[in-house]
Amino acid sequence: MTKALCTSQEEVSAHIGNIVRSEINKNADYDLEKWIQSRVKIGRGDTILDIGCGNGKQVSVFSDLVGDKGKVVGVDIFSQVPGLLENAREKLAGKKNVELMDHSASRPFPQSDQIFDVITSCYSFYYVENVQDTLRECYRLLKNQGRCFIVGPSWDNSREFYDLNREITRQELPDNFSARLWRINNEVIPAAYEIFDRVEVSPFVNRVFFEGPQGVQAVEEYYRATLLFQEESGKHDEREQYAKEFVKRVQMEMQTNGRYIIYKRAIGLTLFKESKK
Repeated sequence: MTKALCTSQEEVSAHIGNIVRSEINKNADYDLEKWIQSRVKIGRGDTILDIGCGNGKQVSVFSDLVGDKGKVVGVDIFSQVPGLLENAREKLAGKKNVELMDHSASRPFPQSDQIFDVITSCYSFYYVENVQDTLRECYRLLKNQGRCFIVGPSWDNSREFYDLNREITRQELPDNFSARLWRINNEVIPAAYEIFDRVEVSPFVNRVFFEGPQGVQAVEEYYRATLLFQEESGKHDEREQYAKEFVKRVQMEMQTNGRYIIYKRAIGLTLFKESKK
């Protein structure tokens, strides 16, 4: 297992909150994971690289799809996120066609050229230091006729949620947070068209519902798990005041409409390598 190099603090923090954000997506119109799997189209015997694999949720599914003759390599900054590697190993226990690698996607990969049929990156690619460099690495690692699937937030993801935060804090989104929301649109898509032979863009909109006292608790946990909550103020007391007001607004919305809704908007990119450059 290779050693991960230094990674941005926001990426580490995002990993810690991913489990909470994943749990709330279960009460939604559509299953995001199934949508991702329908776009990736894994085949028996494929060799897969999953960048930013987290606790191994997608790796576990891919492992079953590729079968005994296939292989899945899950990559993440395991050494920098407490408990992440242990959680992944527990989820993937008994799967012999899986390998976990401690590595930052912002650095060159140690593998040789053209060894993967498919590369995936779900809600992690927008943290890499240089989008073009990492996309070129993906192109290098893919076999001819291979494909890369990247999914991340659209610029208007959870817009209503963030509009409410603006009302409460009376300030615009922090620059770092806003830049991440725009990164798929502004950086990843243009670079993908430049580097890959063919690009397919697939939007995804999903309503996530919160209802009753459990819903209030869930949306508060979601709010606290976002990088927005961590970045909007350096003062603990001020952040707590924002959270208290946020919960109050959510409760008012539930009393009026019976539920609180977050609109999750994502962009899926399927990038094809059809010739050797």
